[in-house]
Amino acid sequence: MNNNQNKVAFITGGGTGIGKALAITFAKNGYDVAISYRGSIEGAQKVKDEIEKLGQKCFMLKADLSKYSDIVNMFNEFKKVSDRLDVLVNNAGLTVTMPFLETTEEVFDSMCDVDFKGAFFCTQEASKIMVEKNIEGSIIMITSNNAFAHFANVSVYGPVKIAAGKFAEHAAIELAKYKIRVNTIAPGWTDTGAERLGKKEDSFYKVPLQKWAECEEVADAAIFLSSPSAKSITGATLVIDNGALLVSDKREKYGF
Repeated sequence: MNNNQNKVAFITGGGTGIGKALAITFAKNGYDVAISYRGSIEGAQKVKDEIEKLGQKCFMLKADLSKYSDIVNMFNEFKKVSDRLDVLVNNAGLTVTMPFLETTEEVFDSMCDVDFKGAFFCTQEASKIMVEKNIEGSIIMITSNNAFAHFANVSVYGPVKIAAGKFAEHAAIELAKYKIRVNTIAPGWTDTGAERLGKKEDSFYKVPLQKWAECEEVADAAIFLSSPSAKSITGATLVIDNGALLVSDKREKYGF
């Protein structure tokens, strides 16, 4: 018997990349799934079709997560189609690399608004549902190992990701009395298929395990953190980066 029967997971940015893997993996584990999307409807529709083929429900909700009003409206629409929420995964985010001296206010605002503000208020709205319904839910923040590393050209992206992770810790302590757990997954290079990532092999000189993470690995981690096996885990961060954060010198010094 599926222990997740009738449970609902909400994945922001669920139409592509890690979000797509998250949505489909939760569906494979018996959850009905809501996904948000901002741009093209095509990716979200393909995910919806795949989830429905698995026999689960899928709700598509369009929203610009940089806008508080859109977030509130999105969750109001969600409550019209679902009477519960068990898991929220804050996956939606912008990734823009740019030298510090060339970074514009537009780039700064766009990443802060989606990656931090959006996750903050999505968590707030989801938590209200969980508290009202007395659901011991799971909330997960997808950040990045850039929150802890010091790579060039990510002077906005890195700080925004660590801000989101720090927020998750604060939310974890405030929501603990409701038995709602809040955790963070911080992936490194992940094979999303995005052209901006370039060739995998070009990064292997600073990745000890000589590979990138798969989107499904991140999704499996989210499933674990939302399961009874993780019932004592809250305010934690799981880094999935094949050991990239361990490197501080030339690879030859380590022998990989």
